[in-house]
Amino acid sequence: MFFPCIVFAGNSVYVFVIDENSKPVHGYRATETERDDVFISKIDPVKKWIIIVRSQLIVVKNGYFYPVKDSVIDRKKGIARLQIDFSGRAPLYFNPEEEVVDRSKKLAPVITRETKPAPDYLSLARKYEDTGQWDRAVQVYEKLPEQQKNFEIMEKIGTLYYRLGKFKKAEEYFSRLPKNEIVVIKLAGIYIVEKQYESALRILDSYDFDSPYIHYLRGIIYYLTGRKDEAYREALILFSLNKALAQNLRELLR
Repeated sequence: MFFPCIVFAGNSVYVFVIDENSKPVHGYRATETERDDVFISKIDPVKKWIIIVRSQLIVVKNGYFYPVKDSVIDRKKGIARLQIDFSGRAPLYFNPEEEVVDRSKKLAPVITRETKPAPDYLSLARKYEDTGQWDRAVQVYEKLPEQQKNFEIMEKIGTLYYRLGKFKKAEEYFSRLPKNEIVVIKLAGIYIVEKQYESALRILDSYDFDSPYIHYLRGIIYYLTGRKDEAYREALILFSLNKALAQNLRELLR
């Protein structure tokens, strides 16, 4: 159990969501705990990180930022426990005080008149989603007319089905989205769960995403299909990209 400690103004801690260009999108104050690598925040930053494609969650402290490697939500208390990766420390390039948002306000989504969903459905779906009632949330999202399901809504529906373990439905929606790295990884993950290993490899190889997690997934697939030499090759590539993932893959191959 983690207990928040008092944070002084001079040592303020923040949690930020940054986009694929490392630009701060949403910022919130966070609280230190008795552990140096664990911080407490409201749930909002984690929710924003989940729905923003290719975003990253970071903790900002004393002029540096640290990537969040694990987050655990306590919905009853309305807080999230964030564990950082000290090895990913980097100098801060923006002023957190200028970027932090008022946590008492919710940012309204930018929706064009042509794609604006029915406000009652959208509000109800988000309420269910925020309270962890994913089955009810996806049922309400599904009620939206097809022409009103923009890419953001489709990604939400696919993610909810994925969390619920309804992988065929998740695949149906992810397949309709532009194939960025996050969507490709989720589709590959679905194929792996369904033991469609060749389909998983095909989609990973069809797009030019040379990220550590792509190599890690390839290594997992090669291991599951008995192609250990190719799995070891992915592990070697990973050692120069992400040592933690490389070590995980090596442990699996032993």
